[in-house]
Amino acid sequence: MDPMYLLNVAWQTLVDYLNLNRTIALIIAFLIAGGIASMINKNFILKYFGPKTPKHISYLVASVSGCLLAVCSCTILPLFAGIYKRGAGIGPATTFLFSGPAINVLAIFYSAALLGWGIGLFRTASAVILSILVGLGMALIFKNEEQKRNFRVREESSVSTKPTYQTVIFFAIQLLMLIVITASPKLIPALSVSLIGGFLVKHLITIILAAVLAIVTVKWFSKDEINLWFKETFSLMKMVVPLLLFGVALAGILKALIPPAIIANYVGGNSLSSNFIASFIGALMYFSTLTEVPIVKSLMELGMGNGPALALLLAGPSLSIPSVLTIAKVMGKAKSLTYLGLVVLFSTIAGVIFGSL
Repeated sequence: MDPMYLLNVAWQTLVDYLNLNRTIALIIAFLIAGGIASMINKNFILKYFGPKTPKHISYLVASVSGCLLAVCSCTILPLFAGIYKRGAGIGPATTFLFSGPAINVLAIFYSAALLGWGIGLFRTASAVILSILVGLGMALIFKNEEQKRNFRVREESSVSTKPTYQTVIFFAIQLLMLIVITASPKLIPALSVSLIGGFLVKHLITIILAAVLAIVTVKWFSKDEINLWFKETFSLMKMVVPLLLFGVALAGILKALIPPAIIANYVGGNSLSSNFIASFIGALMYFSTLTEVPIVKSLMELGMGNGPALALLLAGPSLSIPSVLTIAKVMGKAKSLTYLGLVVLFSTIAGVIFGSL
């Protein structure tokens, strides 16, 4: 294949990826992560995500926390990096990393509407269970290393040095901004109504929320606290963005090299190999929020089995080449590859079970 064509595909993939809404969403996600890293009490995080926290608390909180965010695997990365950097245990942290995009409320409803409620509901239940299993697996495999990085901290009852209501409002505004800017037209059509040209209702609401955020930040936080927030945000961006863009471009090239029709030939039926192939391909390919659903639908129309379809729906949004590269930067290559392996393994198992029902 012509190298210039592949370069053009890589460039076009980057251009498509960096659309206005996704760029705004990424910036908001980095700001949230920077806020977690600079303003949230590390000891409070350890209270719920630390290695000594009762598993039924830490993993349950981590597994359902992703329901609040309508984000893809790349957007969840700065949030994951923020909590891991502050001392969250590797188990709950990777549970959160998987649950963010896998239990995306928008994607769940969209897949139910497009593919049927059977696969939609099973995807939801599987994502919750798989996120916990992946986290438990990571904690077990790296148990010795976790003990070495364990923080000796005193118990803390407050989430930060600020009054609880200020901290909650500070992050709630940003979460609301993230939800608004990523809201699907199918779920909340009113947010995608055009006001002037490409300027939508969601953009106006985001601007208003940004203004409110600026006001409360200046009013409640000192100059040093605000500077530290931006410093942590910029530090995370320097670490994540270059690998993110490289991975997106590479994923675009791979997508051009592997025709969907050929993939469908290997993922028909419900064999162990077809589920594994679907899960593995899904873990490497990049799917922006909701795009995995129409892709899976088209592959199912080409002969993809129900089991492999679910395996792809589970592994696809949760992983990608960009996220694998970035996770390696945050946790190291061994942990990144182990996380990849566990996601592929459990997604394959879930696909086999669903396909046999």
